[in-house]
Amino acid sequence: MKKTLVSAFGFIILMLATVAFATPVPDTGQTRCYNDTAEITCTSSGQLFYGQDAQYTINPISYTKLDIKGNPLSSSATSWSMVQDNVTGLIWEMKTNMDGLPDATNLHDADNTYTWYDINNIFLKTLNNPPCYGGYCDWRMPTIKELAYIVNYSVPYPGPTIDTGYFPNTAESWNYWSSTTQADNTNIAWYMNFGYGRNSIDYKIKYKYVRAVREKEQPPTYADNGDGTVTDTLTGLIWQQKSSSSTYSWEQALVYCEGLNLAGYTDWRIPTIKELTSLVDYSRRAPAIDTTFFPDTKATQLYWSSTTYFNYTYGAWYVNFNTGNSIHCNKDNDNYVRAVRGQVCTSILDGNYSLFIPVLSYLDPSLGQQLCWAYFVYEYNPMYPTLLIFKWTDSGVPIDSCAALTLSEYLRIHIPDVLLPDGITHGHMDLEYSPAFSTAQDAYFIVTAPWF
Repeated sequence: MKKTLVSAFGFIILMLATVAFATPVPDTGQTRCYNDTAEITCTSSGQLFYGQDAQYTINPISYTKLDIKGNPLSSSATSWSMVQDNVTGLIWEMKTNMDGLPDATNLHDADNTYTWYDINNIFLKTLNNPPCYGGYCDWRMPTIKELAYIVNYSVPYPGPTIDTGYFPNTAESWNYWSSTTQADNTNIAWYMNFGYGRNSIDYKIKYKYVRAVREKEQPPTYADNGDGTVTDTLTGLIWQQKSSSSTYSWEQALVYCEGLNLAGYTDWRIPTIKELTSLVDYSRRAPAIDTTFFPDTKATQLYWSSTTYFNYTYGAWYVNFNTGNSIHCNKDNDNYVRAVRGQVCTSILDGNYSLFIPVLSYLDPSLGQQLCWAYFVYEYNPMYPTLLIFKWTDSGVPIDSCAALTLSEYLRIHIPDVLLPDGITHGHMDLEYSPAFSTAQDAYFIVTAPWF
């Protein structure tokens, strides 16, 4: 959180409870539904092909353009230096001058390529040389998971499979190095192909593109719940500990997960390809997963995701836990599945227009990323309904296991699922801290996007 915002809003940090670190997994961007072969109208619970990617809004992809000093810009800005992922909190380097001609004098030239070794010895060394890019000296190579998290799986080949409104100089079929070395060969590293949105491996001496990222890398942490489930405390996801006892087609896997009753919960579903990728431990092989918590993972088998392959709707994405690579296969193939729950978190707007957010992630300047629940009360003002204002009145230790919403560095909250006062209708809303209405004792937020 910027120093200026901390001084204006520091009292909110004091009222928040310290609970845990959280890095939610972003949504895939997929918004269309499919059967085994083609696009269909999205079905309802209990109907065929219900439970696929597009039917769960999970931490919607959200970015903010930043200037050279890291200050936020309007989404309509035509020039920017960095991009903040509002879901993960990561800040990405902006590439420029994509004209097919490398320029060694410009670190940010989109056409520059490096060997994996040169990225550390040349590119990052220069980027982090004081006064450093943007005044930050902690730029690094992204992990293969972090690269996967910025893929947009609704974009067809040749791509680029990324939000070009924020990452405009990413060309189709370009391969970007990650910092992740292959588990059994230190001469090989993982990279992301943004033509297909697919990860792969290559020798480190090969030349590929790179996009720097900053913010501390956090390893996953698991907790065995003792009831057949495992919680990933980093992402907030709760996983079925054991693999499915048999293999299923993609349609059958949807039915299996939607109908699963495990540990007293019935809201299980197939993970998206990004969520399934979050389980991979790239430091291991055969299987590439933490077997202390997931001991029965099939090292030579594939695991379904809920995400259809946009270029070939007969296929869906899977993860091969032999190595950790993700690709697609026909939906009538038989693969294993591991169900997940906990990412969809519904906020509630009651009849008194009080707003309850079950889990909210925020950045404490001293302690890092923290979690709380938050309670807001609507306050009437003469500009209603043009201006809607909510006062933050209370917070505490969250008891829900769903993934957190995010109070961004710029004091904005995107709420993708709000249950409205009629108890039936769902909508969405965006809140933004208002220094004009706030005081040293009270924090006020205005609604910047409607809930209908």
